[in-house]
Formats: sequence, C-alpha cells, structure tokens
Amino acid sequence: MTYIPLGERPEWADVTPIPQDDAPNALVPIMYTQEYKDASDYFRAVVAAGEKSERVLELTRTLLALNAAHYTVWQYRFQTVLALGDEAVAAELRFLDDYAVNNLKSYQVWHHRLSLISHVSPADPRAEIAFVHATFVPEPKNYHTWTYIHWLYSHFSDLGRVDEQLWADELEWCEGMLAQDGRNNSAWGWRWFLRVARPGASGLDNDGREEIEYALEQIHRIPHNASAWNYLRGIVRAVDAPRDTLLPAVAPYLAGAAVPVPAAKLDLGYPARDGPVGPDTPLPVPLALEFFADTLAEGGQVADASAVFGQLATEVDRMRAAYWEHRRSQVANA
Repeated sequence: MTYIPLGERPEWADVTPIPQDDAPNALVPIMYTQEYKDASDYFRAVVAAGEKSERVLELTRTLLALNAAHYTVWQYRFQTVLALGDEAVAAELRFLDDYAVNNLKSYQVWHHRLSLISHVSPADPRAEIAFVHATFVPEPKNYHTWTYIHWLYSHFSDLGRVDEQLWADELEWCEGMLAQDGRNNSAWGWRWFLRVARPGASGLDNDGREEIEYALEQIHRIPHNASAWNYLRGIVRAVDAPRDTLLPAVAPYLAGAAVPVPAAKLDLGYPARDGPVGPDTPLPVPLALEFFADTLAEGGQVADASAVFGQLATEVDRMRAAYWEHRRSQVANA
C-alpha cells in the first residue's frame, strides 16, 4: 500500500508538524524512514498541544508498529487512553491481548499492560493470570513475562485478592513448567518466590524438608542441572541445614571424587536416586563436587575441601579453573 503523508490527509489538516531539531550540520543524523519521520513530527505536535483523542491513539499505534520500544509514545498513549474513558481502557486491553503476544520481548509493552491493570484493578486477578500463563507457551523463559507475573501476584496479594487456593494453583502451574523443562531458571526463581520469599510462604517450615526433597528429586532427574543445585544450596543456606546430612543422597554423583565420601553422621532419609547413574551422565558431576567441597569445609576438613576444589580446577571444570582456585584459596585461608 502506498503511504499517504499525514499532511495530505484531511483529518490532520489542522495540525502543524514539529520536525526533530537535530541542530545545524548534525554530525550523524539518523536516517529515519519517511513514514516514521512524518508520524514523529505529528506526534511532537499533538504532545505539545496536549491533545488526547482517537486520532492520537491511531497515530501512536502507527509509531509503535514501527518501533515497539518507544517508551515516550507508550506513556502518552496510556495517558490518552485514560483521558478517553473506561471504554477506551477496555479496548486497549483487548488490543494488548494480541499485541503483547507478538511483542513478548518488549519491556514497554509489559509496562503498558501493568499500568492499565493497575488502573483497572480487577477484583479477581485470575483472568489476567490465565493470560500471562498462556504467553509462556511460545516463550517460557521470557524475562519480561516473568517480571510481570512477579508484579501481578505481589500487587494483588498486597490488595488482599490472592487467596491460598490461588497460591496453591500457581505452585502447581510452576511445577508443571519445571516438569516440561527442569533447567528453566526463571521457573526455579518463581518457585523460590512462591515457597520462600512471598509473605506467608511455608517452604522453610520443618527445616525446609519439603523443598530440599523437591530439589533432590529434580537433581536425580537431571544431575547436571545447575538450577536445581543452586536451589538446593539456597534452601540449605536459608535453614542453616548441615550439608553432610545430604551426602547419602548426592553420593552417586561423586564417583571419582578426589577424596572418599565419608559416611553421614546423621542420615535423615532424603530421597535417594532410583537406580545407578546412566552412562549419559559424566561423573563426577561438578555441581556435586562443589557441594561436597563446601560440606568438607563446613566440617573443618580443609585439606580435603582444597583437594576437591583443586580437582575441579585441574580436571573436571577447567573452564572455570581460576574460580575454583579462588575457592580453594578461600578455604585454605579461612
């Protein structure tokens, strides 16, 4: 379709465009397309006049189609939508239902939706939660979407609109995400919020037993899963659990360790691996060795801990040799 400049359209005849001021002899002028330059000139004019109308919405939509990350345009569009009333707000949310799915990586899109939902403030956030869940289907690790769902639950929880059943449903959904991809670090972070960080979370009750067991089960499923190991370490640190009580559960991943795995002073019966480690899992697992070294250091076995960190540096994880040497020196000089 041939582009018709706004100055040739009768509905814009009353507006004098304001061109971008690049100063005389600009050193590196940006080569905007004619359509973008034209729309921007008229956008500056309507902002200067403070106009908020249906044609302004259409103008901002044109600009956003050319640059979805233009935060000034999004902000003025938000102000215009509010000025036009409740019907315009409802229409804007319907517009975003499609637009957000096609622009998941745009922070400005999600912030615009956040602003609208804050304004509407629905009594029940379930419909919005369902929308967000659906957007994870094409992009399960999108940072902006995870940030948005954190805000959504925090905001409506503060308003008293998230009951315990909704929290339970969200945890079930999160576990489903991890069942699909156990390495989804964003889903692990969300589980931490649901079980540990949010007000009223109970994941650290009973010395974090339930969360430790969950993390171990995920480690048994994918032994080289850094997300599961980091979650385990976080829970252990949060409840100050003695690491040596977990050695029987992680021992299968320590085959070939530089020092023998000592018998646990207290076996708390954490979930053990079901069957031997398969040939598709290289041993020892570096993450298990790190946990082992920290356990040895915690028990005052400095020489053994140093030996394990040295093994990581020289044999198992040479890519991060400098880091492991740093850890070894920390233990030796503690």
